[in-house]
Amino acid sequence: MPPKTVPTIEKVLALLEALHDKIDSQPKCECSSLRQEVADLKKSLETHLPPPSDTYSAVKKALSDATTYADKSCRAVWIGREEALSPTDTAASDQQALDDLCKELNDDVITQTLAEGSLIHKRHPEVQGDRKNRPLKLKFPTQKIRDHFLTLVRTHHPPTVTKSGGNFIRRDLCPFELELERQARIDAWMLNCKAGSLQYGIRDEKLIKFSGIPRSLPNGYNNRPPRGYQPDKNTTNGSISLDSSKMNQTNTPQSLNNSNHILAPITPMQTRSVTTTAQVKPTTSSGLRV
Repeated sequence: MPPKTVPTIEKVLALLEALHDKIDSQPKCECSSLRQEVADLKKSLETHLPPPSDTYSAVKKALSDATTYADKSCRAVWIGREEALSPTDTAASDQQALDDLCKELNDDVITQTLAEGSLIHKRHPEVQGDRKNRPLKLKFPTQKIRDHFLTLVRTHHPPTVTKSGGNFIRRDLCPFELELERQARIDAWMLNCKAGSLQYGIRDEKLIKFSGIPRSLPNGYNNRPPRGYQPDKNTTNGSISLDSSKMNQTNTPQSLNNSNHILAPITPMQTRSVTTTAQVKPTTSSGLRV
């Protein structure tokens, strides 16, 4: 056999150089490029990302708000119902009133929901404190059933709700909607005082104007402003400052844009009109309240 030839160092270096040139001429791996781009992006964002504690707090609050709104979407509120002398008597009276209300509505879905025990009621807040009559909250298994219940109440006007003044049932409002409702109630009171009759009311958080023959103001209505009313902010020299020439205008976007109009701070989406008659009470189960 012929003797083996041992490559010299020069030949080995030449082969390595040729191999490096061949590798460098190949296209760069896309995975490597993406890894490098992600690394560069992460490095550039490190100085802009909020601290983990802030991110956790924001996410926790968002999840809490979502849960709260989901719960409210299945609830209705009975406003104005009187309480008994003791919590036990109040709960029994509320259950009896709810049974009577469902009988008056005479609807299979509502009756079945009540029979299954899926219609839960409680006073809110749990501790009465100095409140005379706490709202009665009604919780339904789904939002669809809740909406169906409210529609029945507003169309049937059940005596269990309408027989007592100041009683009405509406959906459970969110905090920002409650603020809108308080302001709408103040606006309705001011407009009615200026007009000298019951022409305005609220439905949920919206200010509405009644159509038809307006009813006269109850005795002492002018001296009973809604909660949250501040004369210094809403009036001038203790009297309501409204331009009487605006009273006969409809609630159009053009008239609401006038800064002198009492409805100016309220967007057109918050106002609408409903048809009533002279026999309709200002506070009914449909949620109309003045």
